Amino acid sequence: MRILRLLAALLAVLLTACAVAPAAVADTPARLISRITDNSGVLSASDRASVTGALNDLYDGHRIKLWVVYVDDFSGQSALNWAKQTMTVSDFGDNDALLAVAVKDRSVAFQVPVELTGGTAAPADVIRRNYIEPALSRDDWAGAAITAAQQLGTVGNDTESRGNLPLTTVALILGLVVLAMLGLWLWSRRSRRRRRAAELEAARHVDPTDPRALARVPLEALDGLSRQIVVDVDNAVRTSSNELALAEEEFGTARTAPFRAAVDAAQAALAKALHTRQILDDAIPETPQQRRELLTAVIVSAAQADRELDAQTHAFDELRDLVINAPERLDALAQQLVALTARVDPAEATLGALRNRYTETALASVAGNVEEARDRVRFADETIAASRTLIAAPAADQTALVDRVRAAEAALQQAQALLDAIDTASGDIDRATAALPQAIADLGARIGEAEQLGPGVPPELQTAHDAATRAVADAQTGSATDPLGVFVRLTRADADLDRVLTQVTEARQAAAAQAQVLAQSLFAAQARVGAVSEYIDTRRGSIGPEARTRLAEARRQLEAAQAKKDANPGEAIAYANGATTLAAQAQALANDDVRAAQRSYAGDYGQQSDLGSVLGGILIGSVLRGGGGGFGGGFGGGYGGGRSSGRPTSYGGAARSSGRSYGGGSGRF
Repeated sequence: MRILRLLAALLAVLLTACAVAPAAVADTPARLISRITDNSGVLSASDRASVTGALNDLYDGHRIKLWVVYVDDFSGQSALNWAKQTMTVSDFGDNDALLAVAVKDRSVAFQVPVELTGGTAAPADVIRRNYIEPALSRDDWAGAAITAAQQLGTVGNDTESRGNLPLTTVALILGLVVLAMLGLWLWSRRSRRRRRAAELEAARHVDPTDPRALARVPLEALDGLSRQIVVDVDNAVRTSSNELALAEEEFGTARTAPFRAAVDAAQAALAKALHTRQILDDAIPETPQQRRELLTAVIVSAAQADRELDAQTHAFDELRDLVINAPERLDALAQQLVALTARVDPAEATLGALRNRYTETALASVAGNVEEARDRVRFADETIAASRTLIAAPAADQTALVDRVRAAEAALQQAQALLDAIDTASGDIDRATAALPQAIADLGARIGEAEQLGPGVPPELQTAHDAATRAVADAQTGSATDPLGVFVRLTRADADLDRVLTQVTEARQAAAAQAQVLAQSLFAAQARVGAVSEYIDTRRGSIGPEARTRLAEARRQLEAAQAKKDANPGEAIAYANGATTLAAQAQALANDDVRAAQRSYAGDYGQQSDLGSVLGGILIGSVLRGGGGGFGGGFGGGYGGGRSSGRPTSYGGAARSSGRSYGGGSGRF
């Protein structure tokens, strides 16, 4: 009786094993290794040779890679899903197509990127229905693959031929396109000029002190308006300053304090506006929003200054009522005229003495001052005489008196400035002569600093160094004839060289800091990639494709970082950090694989005496893989295949596959 029970139990175990055996050898999707995979054994040696020839002809003629797979079944999945998973794990590209045939299930999947069939899925669908499925229905396994390759080649020829045009047609089309583009460019340029002019004219009617109103002005019109208003306000400030000086001389600083405050505020606002315009005009670009903000600041600041000056115009006119006070004012101007006339000849003698000591270049700024001063004095004399005539005229004829008196005042003021410049020229030249030795020494020190930086300096520094060297040489040979000009060139060269030296020093410090970061990033990436690689190597029997794929990408990015570390350190740092991140992801995935393998092994066998050998890949093929391995010989059956349903089986593969359109479809035969 006991023997019968043992026999019955043994029979039950054998029947169970027979029942589950087919599932163990199911043809699950896996990475394709060969262009022809015949797991069902339906191709003879001659069939395989014929199919290989057709596939090679297709690739040689059209660079289309057709992969052919024969399996018994699609492991319970639809033909299309099985094909898509196989393409994903096989990293199919834009020129890869798949013909998958389930021999026993009588199902077929044919997947061709629509780019290979003229951008539409219809040609691939026709090939499957009219050529592949009829051949398969006759069990002509090799013929199905051969005709698929041949028909794909025909579609490729049609697609290529549609792209070819006669050379004359192409030339004519290109000529027409060029003419059309030229005409469009000329028209758009003319239209743009007209639009800009109209926009600028409209901008002139906007309240320039209101930022909200300026916000509606186009950016180009805003730029033009800012340029115009800066010039207008600068002229107004200059005129007002001259008027203020005359008013203070006549009425004193106490009574003219409000006018002084208005002029000072206008000058400060104008200086701010001019500085902002310099920022806009320099070589550093701004974003459109930054440029709009700066232009608005220029316009508002300058316009407010102009309004402050305009607000004082009436008060100036009342204070300096030249019609009422004209006789007294003309007497004062006549006295000033006599004093300036007496200064002309001595100024001419002073200028002659300067010419004996220095070159015309050194005296260029004052060379014509004597003649200009005589012209201003003569004009003032004539204007004063004409103004006295107007004083005696009836009130109705005195409308030009104010302009004449102001013209005489301005002429005498300019004559005085011209003569003062001659008097101060000698002192300026003497001060420049005294300062030259120290300026030469300072610039020589800067030149020495530049030379200590050694070879490989930027071209801008070399240019500034050469200019400074020439300035020193000129100073040593030309200081006696043009000391002021030499001093100016020295100070300019010193400022330029100092600026470039500062930039180069800061750039080298930044490069050194970047090199340190790069070294640290490369060290971290190398250490992490090496550690993960060793971890996977010693546990390779349980590690699936996800961790391996991420590790491979980490290695690729690490190699890219090492290749770019000299030419582009910033990009190398990014690659190194990317490698570190990918290695960390690979480690996490590998840990998951090992834990899953440990649970599976312990649950199935209840003991772990040889678990390390299995995880390390020493015992391969029976415990974790179900005895038969996966389709195509890859890590696809048993543990690896079951796990792949919860996570993409290659890093980035699913995304590439899902982003590409295919034609061909699936069916039964």
